[in-house]
Amino acid sequence: MSALISTSQALFKSCVSACIALATVCSAGTLVAAEGEPISAAVQPFFKQHCHRCHGAEIAEGDLRLDQLDTDLSKSSVFERWREIVARIRDGEMPPKDEVRPQPIQVATVVKLLSGHLDEAAAKHRSEGRVVLRRLNRVEYENTVRDLFDVNVSVKEMLPEDAIAQGFDNVGAALNVSPVLIERYLEAADVVLNAAIAPVHKLDSKVERFDLYDSLPKWFVAGTWKRDDGVILFRSSGDSASDLRQFRAPAPGRYRFRISASAHNSETPLPMAVLLGNFVVSGNPTRHLGYFDAPPGKQAVIEFEERLLAKNDTIKVTPVALPFVYLKQETIPDYPGPGLKIHWIEVEGPFPEAWPTESYRRVFGEIDPKRGTLEDAERLLSKLLPRAFRRPVAEGEEKPFVALVAASLEAGQPFELALRAGIKAVLASPRFLYFRESGSIPAEGTSSSGNSLDDYALASRLSYFLWSTMPDEALFELARTNELHKPDVLRAQVERMLQHPKAKAFTENFTGQWLSLRDINATTPDKALYPEFEEQLLWSSIQETHLFFGELLKENLSVTNFVDSDFAMLNGRLAKHYGIPDVHGVAFRKVALKPEYHRGGVLTQASVLKVTANGTTTSPVVRGVWVLDRIMGRPVSPPPPNVPAVEPDIRGATTIREQLAKHRATENCAGCHKKIDPPGFALENYDVIGGWRERYRVVAERKDWVNNRVGPLAKYLAAYQYGLGRAVEAGDTLPDGRQFADLAEFKQVLLAHPDQIARCVTEKLVTYSTGQPVGFGDHAVIDRMLSNAKKSNYGLRTLVHEVVTSELFLRK
Repeated sequence: MSALISTSQALFKSCVSACIALATVCSAGTLVAAEGEPISAAVQPFFKQHCHRCHGAEIAEGDLRLDQLDTDLSKSSVFERWREIVARIRDGEMPPKDEVRPQPIQVATVVKLLSGHLDEAAAKHRSEGRVVLRRLNRVEYENTVRDLFDVNVSVKEMLPEDAIAQGFDNVGAALNVSPVLIERYLEAADVVLNAAIAPVHKLDSKVERFDLYDSLPKWFVAGTWKRDDGVILFRSSGDSASDLRQFRAPAPGRYRFRISASAHNSETPLPMAVLLGNFVVSGNPTRHLGYFDAPPGKQAVIEFEERLLAKNDTIKVTPVALPFVYLKQETIPDYPGPGLKIHWIEVEGPFPEAWPTESYRRVFGEIDPKRGTLEDAERLLSKLLPRAFRRPVAEGEEKPFVALVAASLEAGQPFELALRAGIKAVLASPRFLYFRESGSIPAEGTSSSGNSLDDYALASRLSYFLWSTMPDEALFELARTNELHKPDVLRAQVERMLQHPKAKAFTENFTGQWLSLRDINATTPDKALYPEFEEQLLWSSIQETHLFFGELLKENLSVTNFVDSDFAMLNGRLAKHYGIPDVHGVAFRKVALKPEYHRGGVLTQASVLKVTANGTTTSPVVRGVWVLDRIMGRPVSPPPPNVPAVEPDIRGATTIREQLAKHRATENCAGCHKKIDPPGFALENYDVIGGWRERYRVVAERKDWVNNRVGPLAKYLAAYQYGLGRAVEAGDTLPDGRQFADLAEFKQVLLAHPDQIARCVTEKLVTYSTGQPVGFGDHAVIDRMLSNAKKSNYGLRTLVHEVVTSELFLRK
């Protein structure tokens, strides 16, 4: 991890900010440095007078010696350290509330002095380029080979997980290459080529209609009710045996499915999950197509066309979000609860497919592989390389790959295997795996052209930013004609790309990393404490965040909505979880919020609240660190290795607030926790699955369980197995002395500084789009971007445009 989030840097932040701010207060005069005077000569006398008593040769609290502070601004870590000093002085975070505050003129003088030195050092650094060499991460690799060969394959799971730096897995410094990774690339290439040249079936299409009941195994029938016009399923389970075993795909191909379904004993639609795959052979991959509504009172036919990827694949339909009940076959007719009725399922296919396929042509062109020659291989590779390398290739650049084909042919290999050897070498080549970000075209509106990206490099950077894949033909054409870098053209392309279906990758991959949504399955909520958690709630929570981000992007709404908004994107399942009435069905819609709903912004979304909890309990420390980093843009370091973690008491004898009060009483812990804990406590009214709570759920004896067995379903319902503990307290005091009673008040504290929220989002966008964290002199550019975006109240779409047209994006 970078110096800013190392342990030593955290100690520096907590200690030096107090000393610097206090020094500016106590100084009777104005800090002045002669022109060209070294930074040490200007600042060290100031430190000596006001800071060395606690951070000098005799006493060095926190192991910090300000009399030995490095002033070589050519070092990135030193630069960032001094930039942090300036930020602390400028923002007035110190001195402590019981000290006299500095005069504005004193603050302005110190900031101007130090900023001048930093700006000069930053200018020298930028002339060398800021982005290090980086490779495709595994998501980008999978998307690229899909587009390169027009195949639908999943290979990212074959590759090792990419290292994460500053929250992102596309940061160049963290993306190393090992011999194991190269081996996996070659294995993945085989999977891609197998899919590309796979033959198509020659079967006739047919239509078959099935009664799902006839496919159910005997052990599963106990939870169903057979009727003359179908079967009713009463139990929700992702592991249910409700796959259509009467049908097995005779061959891979495209099929049309029609499902006739209705909601039994329900006044509102009931959701059902639809999956494709082989559900008999364990370990075979399955695909979750999504959720569909079964309407009450009447049948509805749900129709869709999908490709089955393997012989013997089938379809599976299962109810979700139904009450967890105990049923016996003889009591089912009297059961008054809801159930999913499947009247019939119809399958048509496999549909005829043209041969050769587009993917086959991208490998063999018009060549007959049984008669291919070395000259044919050279022509095929010469055509492949410009798209694979995402740029024009130099004369002779294909020769090493052709040589591999020649060696294979000479060894007696057939043409197909010899050509595969050449293509696999292309897909494992650094020229394919790494971004080539050379410069030659000056970016309009910027001064130096030395590190400006050429149009091909710009096309790739733009495409992987917004689509997570290689450029399409429109971008390649603009690169060929040297038009892409022109501001009007670039803006038009950003708009085109954001409106393209591929832009879904931007929403999913950026939020997945910025908001940690990729960790959504890292924990499983305790079933005893959170029995209402199930697969549709999990899916819905992720969809809410994606759609919320998409709404801000589409309408160019202010990024302050990430902190608080007057709307949410909800479906029936999520609205029920949040206690919001009159929202039903699987489909999402924009819903106006009221204060009593306790929702608004990403801080109250179930996805974020789940990824910041451990499945059993919530921790203000974990959530506080998350808010500081992801929303406020002020990351903190991990604790020193000798400091034990605070483990919440799940039996409710003591609250986490009481435990942290003891923790904060420790001198070594207090400095960081006074920053971390308040944002975390602000979220304490939300449990591990994002539900609102006023008391903690606790493990309890049977006599103390919450009674959920009421109403007409009482005798069928499985009992809750948790009790209610002590009341939640969500208020706290910020380091500057401001207090808040709950999340609503804490949001107002954050919204008082919209520029801080916008800066955090912008820095995350820059890191994600360039593969390089913001640092060493980038902040002056960020300031200009924010100044421009302020006119739109920091609209998210505006910020994307500002990033793309900034010198941070247009240069190496």
